[in-house]
Amino acid sequence: MTLSRPAIVLLCLISGFLPLITDGFLAAVRPLMSDFGVPLSAAQGTISVVLLGSAAAQFFVGALADRYGRRPVLTVAIVLFLGASVGLGLSRSLPQVLLFRFLQGATAAAGPILARAIVRDVYEHRAGAHVLSLLATGLALIPLCVPSLNAVTVAQYGWRATAVLYVIVLLVALWMTRRYLPETLKASHAAPLGLPAVVGAARAALSQRRVLGYLLLCVSGYAGLAVWVSASPHLLHGWFGVPPMQFGVYWAFSIVAYFAGGWASVGLLRRTSPDRILVVGSVILLAAAAVLLASWHLAPHALPLFLGGVCLYMFGWSMLQPNAQSGALAPFGHSAGRVSALLGFLQLSGGAAVSQLFGILHDGTPRAAVLLIVAAAVLHAIVRAVCCPLSGSVRPEVSP
Repeated sequence: MTLSRPAIVLLCLISGFLPLITDGFLAAVRPLMSDFGVPLSAAQGTISVVLLGSAAAQFFVGALADRYGRRPVLTVAIVLFLGASVGLGLSRSLPQVLLFRFLQGATAAAGPILARAIVRDVYEHRAGAHVLSLLATGLALIPLCVPSLNAVTVAQYGWRATAVLYVIVLLVALWMTRRYLPETLKASHAAPLGLPAVVGAARAALSQRRVLGYLLLCVSGYAGLAVWVSASPHLLHGWFGVPPMQFGVYWAFSIVAYFAGGWASVGLLRRTSPDRILVVGSVILLAAAAVLLASWHLAPHALPLFLGGVCLYMFGWSMLQPNAQSGALAPFGHSAGRVSALLGFLQLSGGAAVSQLFGILHDGTPRAAVLLIVAAAVLHAIVRAVCCPLSGSVRPEVSP
């Protein structure tokens, strides 16, 4: 079996569910602060709670998808996601906003979990890394376009109008799921529900140092991205003085870099291995950290230098991500959904933690963002060297 082009387009779309409601909500954060009269730390919760909701739902989605199949679980998740988005648009208090943002995150979790599991169902490690790299380039269109559209929408109609775009995207995803997505879970691979099955899959993944390394590469790399997502509206507007209507333009530079990193991975996979790409990517993240440190110490008000460091980080992370994800999932044919959920849980929990940490440490300058992104890059390089050397392999999953 191979996936059709419309099916791959759908996987790009559902892979972007999380940036749809994180990156796509950035333009609403500061207007929401003004509307409800809350400080930055409280408004930052509208981003962090999405990541927490998505992290909390990971194992439920993964277990259900390994039992009942990818297509029905995705269909139900999209319908619930639609309901949460409508509720967000009708919210009249910050607690209501936080509730529906949590539900958005919980239902959006199905998108990336199932996209990764579907790719693993159909493709082996190297081919899977190739398809995941294509998804990385495709899903970049969501954070490239949505923040700009929502910046205009928020300026004209208020922050609640962001829900309109969410509803449109989700209706398209629901139609494509029913029309183009085949069921990729083999009947013989259907797993029983229950905590023992979830725990068993997690234990099998975490017991292998190399698989654990791939998982931690995803966590540390995503942490730097989460910092930028959290910091961008406050730094671009508050520190660098970018007008609100131009936010999407400057944001787009980092997303173009992310898009380019995905395509670089696609090209490199034609001539080298996923593990060698991880080495190159780690070096790029360290270079990005050096540029960001230089920008803070030498020219703290120079937006081009700071943005250049961010773009270099985004390029390296997009190159790394599909290869680390494919490596983590490659040994697990029967429990791809549950291991994909474990990956997502660890990644999003780490992202939520550093996002909230930024909200606590932010002093109006880029210092907190720079230090957190540098820490993510250094941790990534250490994990790559210790857990994922070029020589080594993983043990395939034993059939239940």
